[in-house]
Amino acid sequence: MTINFDEPTLLTISKMFNGETEDGRTFTITAQWDEWDDWTIDSIEWDGESGTEEEEEEITKKFLEQINE
Repeated sequence: MTINFDEPTLLTISKMFNGETEDGRTFTITAQWDEWDDWTIDSIEWDGESGTEEEEEEITKKFLEQINE
């Protein structure tokens, strides 16, 4: 039996990204990449005080614009 460990096929990546709002509140984005959809956000978790739905939409938009450049 032979297993080729030198040339794997990359299917998906999961990463966590830390961020901070202009007023100092911190959050963590959990996102995934795959070759079909590029990057998508699974969740935005706030460290302490929660953000608004509008803030999360802004974070999502900025994240996707910058990471998919």
